[in-house]
Amino acid sequence: MPKKTFFNLSDEKRQRLMSAAYDEFSKMPLEEVSINVIIQQSDISRGSFYQYFEDKEDLYFYCLDLLKKDQNEGISNCFVQANGDVIEGLRLTFKFLYHYYVHSDYKQFYHHFFVNMSYRRSRNIFEKETKDKQNKDLVCRYKHLVDHIDQSSLSFSGEEELYEFVQYIFQMIHWTLSKVFLQSLSEEEAFKMINNRLSWLENGIRKK
Repeated sequence: MPKKTFFNLSDEKRQRLMSAAYDEFSKMPLEEVSINVIIQQSDISRGSFYQYFEDKEDLYFYCLDLLKKDQNEGISNCFVQANGDVIEGLRLTFKFLYHYYVHSDYKQFYHHFFVNMSYRRSRNIFEKETKDKQNKDLVCRYKHLVDHIDQSSLSFSGEEELYEFVQYIFQMIHWTLSKVFLQSLSEEEAFKMINNRLSWLENGIRKK
């Protein structure tokens, strides 16, 4: 995460640095990105860069974090539109995130994230998200979604279980979205994949 000095910059300078970062991270894998190119494009010195961030990984994950925050309102709206139906809320969320990843200005950023992220880094991201389960911001985000879910027809013993279920499903959604980039899935193939998984959850796998 950025150091305090980063937030002391003017809005224009912060925006210039972030635009340069997104531009470079959208062109090539993280390992190949040059800090020199970013500082040249953003018109700052190398010394100044290290006053704002620890290294390029620190900047990269801040970029990723900003995109996640940008998605939160859209995800919340999906659950509002679903009128309490958790499966429909998740289905709408997948549709929203699919178009956010595949059809937005950040398509190439996400392409390199999913295709070129090393096993070590992807595992570290997962472990961080697991450790962040108790993080106040993360809990509040999912709790807000839970508030829009009709729990009367669900078999969870309490809100905590429902929270854990929603978190688990979001991991499945992002895993499915990664397949879009890793396997070049079409939109039809991607939606078939997520609909199958949501159907298994909703209806079970045993014959009735």
